This record gives sequence, C-alpha cells and structure tokens, in this order.
Amino acid sequence: MPEPVRFSDAMTIRCAPGIAELVDRAALARGQKPSEWTRQALATALRLDGFDPAAIPARDAGSLYNTVSGQRCYALVSGDRIVSMAYYATEPKLDDFAPGRGDRVLPVDHEDSEPFDAASHWRLPPIDRIEGDRVVRLFQIVPKSWEAAS
Repeated sequence: MPEPVRFSDAMTIRCAPGIAELVDRAALARGQKPSEWTRQALATALRLDGFDPAAIPARDAGSLYNTVSGQRCYALVSGDRIVSMAYYATEPKLDDFAPGRGDRVLPVDHEDSEPFDAASHWRLPPIDRIEGDRVVRLFQIVPKSWEAAS
C-alpha cells in the first residue's frame, strides 16, 4: 500500500451558500474526501489558466543539491575514502581537483532517507558513501517536535 501524502499548507476559502454541500456530493460521487476533490479541482483550474502545478520545484535533497547555480557536485575519492567535494560547471579531471590527493573523481547524488516535508521534518547532517561509480550523500530525515512544527 502506498504511503499517504501529507500536505503542509492550508487554505481557507469563502463560498456562496450551498457550495460546500455540492462539493460534498461531488466528492461522494467520485468516492473521495471533499478535501481531495477540492485539491484536484484547484489543480485542474490552475492548468486550464496556464499554471502547471507539476512545475512547483521539488524540495528533496537531490533537486536542491545535485546541481547548484548550473554546477554539479563531484567528489575526489582515494581508495575507499572521500577526500573532498566541490561543485564544477563541467566534469572535472583528476588534476583539476587536488593533484596527487586522490585516484578518481565521482559525481555526487544527494538523497533524503525518506520523503521530506519542511513543515514537519528536519534534515540531519549528511552521511556519505561510495556506491560503484558515484558518491551518495544521504540526509537523515527526522520529525520536528510539535512545538517546532507550528
């Protein structure tokens, strides 16, 4: 069973009398909750007006950190040890990084340990590991306390 999606932003709307009842009936006819029917109706209306909800930038670690200002993150690796990481516009050569300090340059992929929601999660400092022909920088995601989430 897929993990339920949790939404962090709330919107309150005012409508003409009877509209809320129509939304309830429309949602029931589709076997949905009124809130889901309303979310889908808003997304449809936005697309019809030329705004694509799918174009909202993602907030996962990969989309935030893999490429920054047009530059990609690369790691200098020596044996089974990561020596350093830096961002480059093009894939660097070994000598571009730090001559004599490593034996290969690998791209870095940033990932979250689970789906991230800024309203309810913190990202802990990353854990780096070498995985074949890439370095994975994994951010552990932990829930915020109720006091911090409000």
